[in-house]
Amino acid sequence: MGIAGSDVSKQAADMILLDDNFASIVVGVEEGRLIFDNLKKSIAYTLTSNIPEISPFLTYILFGIPLPLGTVTILCIDLGTDMVPAISLAYEEAESDIMKRQPRDPIRDKLVNERLISLAYGQIGMIQASAGFFTYFWIMADNGFWPKDLYQLRAQWDSRAYNNVLDS
Repeated sequence: MGIAGSDVSKQAADMILLDDNFASIVVGVEEGRLIFDNLKKSIAYTLTSNIPEISPFLTYILFGIPLPLGTVTILCIDLGTDMVPAISLAYEEAESDIMKRQPRDPIRDKLVNERLISLAYGQIGMIQASAGFFTYFWIMADNGFWPKDLYQLRAQWDSRAYNNVLDS
């Protein structure tokens, strides 16, 4: 314990209790589990937006389809709208069963594991990207640009044979 412990034991310890009450260990374990859970939620939320943000650039590179948003716009959206909710997840209250769970296995239980990556990238990210592409193609078709017409359209726009107007 912090007050009665020797200096050698204080230096060797991972955690020092400043009071002589063992109930503070329970509070510390609960707080540690809460921090771990909230960090995991925040990381999962942040990872899900990576696939919808990178997929328009991949379609631009592979198929020449015009970008719906520019690089700076996506960066502003990422910093302006993604970070505030991700930070707010760090301040969530504890789940009701937080102290009823088994202790974490430090080797097996990581903040970012295979299940989280497959859920964030493979499922939620792909659903968001598909919804974004559906909306993009729907709006472009509504304005007269059918999906078949969008293929390699950016190369035509950049060609002097089709466009002799200088970009400002």
